[in-house]
Amino acid sequence: AKLVKELKAFLASQPAAATPAPTVDPLVSAAFATFDANKTGLLSVRELHAALGHLGLDVQSSAETRQIMNKYDTDGDRKMSLDEFAKLVKELKAFLASQPAAATPAPTVDPLVSAAFATFDANKTGLLSVRELHAALGHLGLDVQ
Repeated sequence: AKLVKELKAFLASQPAAATPAPTVDPLVSAAFATFDANKTGLLSVRELHAALGHLGLDVQSSAETRQIMNKYDTDGDRKMSLDEFAKLVKELKAFLASQPAAATPAPTVDPLVSAAFATFDANKTGLLSVRELHAALGHLGLDVQ
């Protein structure tokens, strides 16, 4: 019993173990970077509005966008971080997957793929050059020679 008390006291005196940051899908990161127009690492309401439209949501007003921002802005800074955006995308995908197939026709290209493509299409030609493709693959952690 004494050992258990000492162990509990010891554990209580130790700093809380840091929980590892969740891994964000590289396509979500690329989409986030595309919509982060001013490259602050955070999405403003205006940037989020553009992102939501690109993700296929018909958001009619900035008030609707603010409501979505408020739901996912967990730290209250009125901006959306990458982790907050990743949670939004995850929940949006889950919601869309739960809808009947007839109600949500599948897009020909996933919006995240389009956003990732746009990120690496540096010269905005609609095509990836060999150099742009190498950069994209490198961003995904693939070492292409």
